[in-house]
Amino acid sequence: MIKLFVSDIDGTLMDRSKQIRKEDIDAIRLAHRQGVHICLASGRMYEEIKVVMELLAVPCYAICQNGAGIVDPRGTVIQESKFSSELALDVQQKTAPADLVTVICGSEGNYVAEQTLETERVGQRFLTPLIENHDVIADMASGMPITKFSIYGEVPLLERMLDELDQQFGSRITASFSDPDGIDVMPGGVDKGAAVEALMQLLEVRRDETACIGDSFNDLAMFRICSQSFAMTHSHGAVLAKATHQAETVGQAIHDLLTV
Repeated sequence: MIKLFVSDIDGTLMDRSKQIRKEDIDAIRLAHRQGVHICLASGRMYEEIKVVMELLAVPCYAICQNGAGIVDPRGTVIQESKFSSELALDVQQKTAPADLVTVICGSEGNYVAEQTLETERVGQRFLTPLIENHDVIADMASGMPITKFSIYGEVPLLERMLDELDQQFGSRITASFSDPDGIDVMPGGVDKGAAVEALMQLLEVRRDETACIGDSFNDLAMFRICSQSFAMTHSHGAVLAKATHQAETVGQAIHDLLTV
């Protein structure tokens, strides 16, 4: 019997129009009524995940910013990770080329140093507005807590950036594609899998009582942790290959789990 079900949001539970299928909402509510803990795991910050939770109308745990934070259904922060000021400044400098858009993420908001047409375009995918802060670099140097960087641009540039980040920072960071045109950079050891594992320990749930669903490379870490993992059928082939199952929808995955 599954006791913990973890769902990615973008490209999985929520489509590009920021809509959630009624069948998925109904399936999540059914799983909750049957005693399954529901967790939403996303690169988004908690304030954005709360919007999704309100649509579901179900108490959910939240794994925020790809594992940088874990929040319980009451809104209490269980765990939070952040960059050191020195490392955050080094990563920001590395990811600041003019041909890429870098969003600097903290637990309280998502920031850009200056609003441009490109940052406004990127901002449309967020559920809360990007915050323009001309002093964000100085604030980071003064200890402003930073949990994640999201970088957007053309895929070849992002692939090159991932290689360069790995060469420069190694295990001090965790970085992967989280969108077709975006990568996320977190502190080392921070990912969705580590957060799911911490939540399992908190809830006293065994690995064979867990399942998850996602569609991107940042979901692979939780695929490794959960006994049953579902990749959305539109996922990249490398993501599909790492999942134990495939599903067209979240609702289909839940139905398969509950009818075993």
